[in-house]
Amino acid sequence: MNNAFNRWCNPTVRFMGTVVLSNIFKLPVRTLLLIFIVCTIPWCVSLTQNSAVQDNPVLAPEANSLPVIDGRGNDECWQNIPWQPIAQTWIPYGAKVDSADYFGRYKLVWSSATNLLYFLVEVTDNVFVDGFIPGKTAEVYNYDIIEVFIDEDKSGGLHVFDAKDSTRLEWGTNAANAFSYHIYAPFPKAGEITTKHFAGDIAGTSWSDVRRVDYASHIPEFALQRSGTKAVWEFSLIVYNDTYCDTIINNDSARSKLHAGKIMGLSLAYCDNDHPDKEPKVRDKFFGSVCVPAAAYNDHWKNADYFGTVKLIANPKSDSTKSH
Repeated sequence: MNNAFNRWCNPTVRFMGTVVLSNIFKLPVRTLLLIFIVCTIPWCVSLTQNSAVQDNPVLAPEANSLPVIDGRGNDECWQNIPWQPIAQTWIPYGAKVDSADYFGRYKLVWSSATNLLYFLVEVTDNVFVDGFIPGKTAEVYNYDIIEVFIDEDKSGGLHVFDAKDSTRLEWGTNAANAFSYHIYAPFPKAGEITTKHFAGDIAGTSWSDVRRVDYASHIPEFALQRSGTKAVWEFSLIVYNDTYCDTIINNDSARSKLHAGKIMGLSLAYCDNDHPDKEPKVRDKFFGSVCVPAAAYNDHWKNADYFGTVKLIANPKSDSTKSH
């Protein structure tokens, strides 16, 4: 199901599959391997678009020391964590974009003491567009925002509504099966920090009963800082499982316990608007951290099947042994 095409594009998997098929069809391995290479290379190339994708899985270590959430990203815990690219162009699909127009990447750690994930996101954008007002302006994804897609148990599947009728096949039966955090904050002046933020998602049972929820409380610490064409987001995130209910106040029982070895679905994305004076606002480009097939170029918000993978790992011996 999810990421099956990535597994087949893996040379080792493709070779082993060829060996098995050679035994079935009684053809030489070399012959079948040649056939499969010719047939599958164009497919894999078209799917991967370029080589800049997040690790599979992303190995997120527990931080020895917690970051100070100030949008600077200069804490000890970040120093030896490799950057994960947000470099796949989902809209327009597969388009090449100059790094002066856009360049994005992120880091991730976690803490058992706070039971939180911690993100550091860095984006270079030639023009930053803000001005979103919930319920009054264009939808949030038409502004320059980051998105965090997380599937607590990496079960995949639909996650738009708690649908009760035949629409469940299109939109799912549990909106909390995964979360699509559309994280907006106004860009501050140089040297200043924005801490107020909006984290939009969708809930409800259908489009006639839709709730556009703000999950800002899921992000207890947040800071956005900008310097010229570079912006830095630093924030923590509470991880909830699929028993979460947006209509009740206390969801402590739905909070997932983070631990070394835990595997989750995770992708990050960036919405890019290049026309600050255009109304209504319309997203020009959409970048993601994982490769998706063309048919699923904009499916993350509704389907977790193509989310990337993160694995939480134990504390490294030192937070500052090597800088990346």
